[in-house]
Amino acid sequence: MRAGKSGGAGDAEENARRTGFVRVRGAREHNLKNVDVDIPRDVLVVFTGVSGSGKSSLAFGTLYAEAQRRYLESVAPYARRLFNQMGVPQVDSIDGLPPAVALQQQRGSSTTRSSVGSVTTLSNLLRILYSRATAWAAL
Repeated sequence: MRAGKSGGAGDAEENARRTGFVRVRGAREHNLKNVDVDIPRDVLVVFTGVSGSGKSSLAFGTLYAEAQRRYLESVAPYARRLFNQMGVPQVDSIDGLPPAVALQQQRGSSTTRSSVGSVTTLSNLLRILYSRATAWAAL
């Protein structure tokens, strides 16, 4: 089953939003073995554990991959080509998932002119969003 699709998905999505949780069911990405988890929304959440326990698989391979997929599904196919897209995660359902930005530990080449948007590539996503959602005023 595709991520985010389940019987009564609209009701489950609304219920997850209302209760303040992101509900992940049946996550099987990389070394995750059918993991079910409820993650609080609108707070800072930290995944900890020993090496190989599935922290990155859950955070990046499952949650962020699905958030990115849902976002890019809403933009034109031409715009999708501009992004390095992650694959569809192996998961039964994810409900209540808000838009996400992923920050991985890396040794970047940031400069004094770098911003959060340029380092995270968020500026590219916002550029596409604004180009689609705003009306240009005639000057």
